[in-house]
Amino acid sequence: MEYKNIAPGDKTVTSEITPFGTLNPAFNGYNQLDGSRLRFTKIQRNPNNGRPFSNLYPAFGLPAANFEVTGWDIDWGSNALKDIDLANTAVVAEFPKNTYGELIDGRTIRMKVQVWSGTSKTFITCYSSYYAGYNASSDPSVEAEVFGHTSAFNYVPPVANPGVGDLSTNVAFLFSDQIKSPVNGGNWSTSYTLTQIPKGYQDGVINAHDFQTNKVIAQATDAGNGVDEPVGICYLDKGFCVFTHPTIVNGFNYSATTSLATGGAYTGTSTAFTQVFFADVTNSAEFFSFEKQWILNVLCKAEANEFYLTQNTTAADLNPTVLTGPVMLPNTNEIGAGTFYDLDSVQKSAYITEVALYDTDGNMLAIAKPDRPIKKDASEPAYFNLKFRF
Repeated sequence: MEYKNIAPGDKTVTSEITPFGTLNPAFNGYNQLDGSRLRFTKIQRNPNNGRPFSNLYPAFGLPAANFEVTGWDIDWGSNALKDIDLANTAVVAEFPKNTYGELIDGRTIRMKVQVWSGTSKTFITCYSSYYAGYNASSDPSVEAEVFGHTSAFNYVPPVANPGVGDLSTNVAFLFSDQIKSPVNGGNWSTSYTLTQIPKGYQDGVINAHDFQTNKVIAQATDAGNGVDEPVGICYLDKGFCVFTHPTIVNGFNYSATTSLATGGAYTGTSTAFTQVFFADVTNSAEFFSFEKQWILNVLCKAEANEFYLTQNTTAADLNPTVLTGPVMLPNTNEIGAGTFYDLDSVQKSAYITEVALYDTDGNMLAIAKPDRPIKKDASEPAYFNLKFRF
């Protein structure tokens, strides 16, 4: 067996953005949640409501204290976020952590929620979108920055054209045609797909979830067409969507839900439900998510006059030069034990069938097997690039 040290420059670590679950072809980055995997909780602005975990307004960046509500009117009174401060209660939809990757793509969420409309039940369908029309994994707008992290525009150095994987707000907004169609015309559902990978990922489709041509209006225009007000906010790295619009919050059909804690029908009030779900799978959430894979690249070099000797005993029939160990192997400063056959002495080639990595104590760490034997002449090099994904 021949050994050779790997040069420091031949070991690199890189990262790669990949659709979550691509190791399982059935996943392909998209997931659909329903039943007990899509849970809802009612939260209140009032901190003295007697319910554990219900005072979540500050955690979601929603105005909680009286001075915050007053300041909200001053800051956002003419903006699409102007009515967020009116939501004294909200409904939180929770996505279990094992159902999405590092981040849910904020362009790709569709949610269907059951509400009461008068004396009958109906479904409100919501779609995610951005106020800043970039094909990025989250909305880099100042509106999204209110509820999330620093916008890509405001990082140091700033990102002029945010894309998939760029650090940004990790926030998107929900809109519904049933509540208010886009100010610029069309429908929120336009171009929504569960079969095409969005732009920015490998094999992404440029017209899937393309916001460049249909930007959401946050500030009223001179023409007085109004603004696109969201019905909810999505926190893409945490797996929460918070509904704030009264049509959904006040009409939420809690009486048709099941309690996750008891497994039985929820029998409480409209203001106190925690982690309830609809057994009816028509209440659903679909989305695309991605994960970041770290890749260790190791370049193994078999240069000319290296790794052309073999210990395969079938070579003996060719009558090559035989070297009996201990043998100083060419160009490696390694002592080889055993019998080696020099196939170059009979104008034949060795073939490499395995490449193994060892630590300094001689312990094998990994082994790679090419899909076919690789010819190795004494006068020619052969390079192997090994990739380890984490």
